Amino acid sequence: MKYFYWFIAVSLVVTVLSVWFVPGVDDHIEQTFQRYLGQAAR
Repeated sequence: MKYFYWFIAVSLVVTVLSVWFVPGVDDHIEQTFQRYLGQAAR
């Protein structure tokens, strides 16, 4: 379970840094989240 939390923390940091420094990544991440949330709402 400890590794799961480390994975979540590292994923969050990588996501935040990529959104700040790589142009266009934020749109891709937003589309991905909306796709998953749309599937979960069904």
